[in-house]
Amino acid sequence: MTKIPNIKIVFEDQNLIVIDKPAGLVVHPGAGEHGETLVDWFLEKYPDLKKLEWPDISRAGIVHRLDKETSGLMVLAKNPQTLQRLQALFQSHKSHKSYLALVFGQFNKKTGEIKSFIGRDPNARRQQVSRSIFFDFEPGPKGAPFGGKKREAKTDYKVLKEYHYHGQILSLIEATLETGRTHQIRVQFKSIGHPVIGDQMYNIKHSRNISKELGISRQFLHAYKLEFDKNKFESKLPPELGKILQKIS
Repeated sequence: MTKIPNIKIVFEDQNLIVIDKPAGLVVHPGAGEHGETLVDWFLEKYPDLKKLEWPDISRAGIVHRLDKETSGLMVLAKNPQTLQRLQALFQSHKSHKSYLALVFGQFNKKTGEIKSFIGRDPNARRQQVSRSIFFDFEPGPKGAPFGGKKREAKTDYKVLKEYHYHGQILSLIEATLETGRTHQIRVQFKSIGHPVIGDQMYNIKHSRNISKELGISRQFLHAYKLEFDKNKFESKLPPELGKILQKIS
């Protein structure tokens, strides 16, 4: 039996389920990640799915992913045919994913977009780097060239509310993904000087200090809206994030 706490199922039919993933849970096995995963929970809950011919049993049902410390809505496919269909739907941008994030700083405009190319940082294998332009053999921070694929990424955002906290301004934003790159929201907002509060990987001195003062142990990033196949789902902020907003109000 897995040691994963009970996961809330938001919707379920014979082909898929929509769940509300808690922070701290890895979606599937990967580099540097060990322990129980969402896939373990999925195959334990639906043991007959182990008999199906998944492209990769270690990622059975995974249409899209959330970072370990990001909470919120995900859809999982109950069979390979639905998996293929939903993956194609997401890749063709016929689905919509929106997040709530508390980020450092004040924005000049209440709405906007971030367009960049995201590639792996050669000096920190588990991190990504955002650039407006990537040149071939562009040197990294320590002189090494950026490696791997550089994928275009676009995020639309809207400032929902501003908070004044210990002489700094924090902004609660809604971020809607037009693409789904690894660490997209976290790396893009850090690249424009607005790192996500609580983020242990993509941060600056001011955001680290505020995160420490607030006692937040995870990034303030929650996938709160998910739309596909004319279905619309919404998830409330987890209690630990709601308490952070109360603390800075």
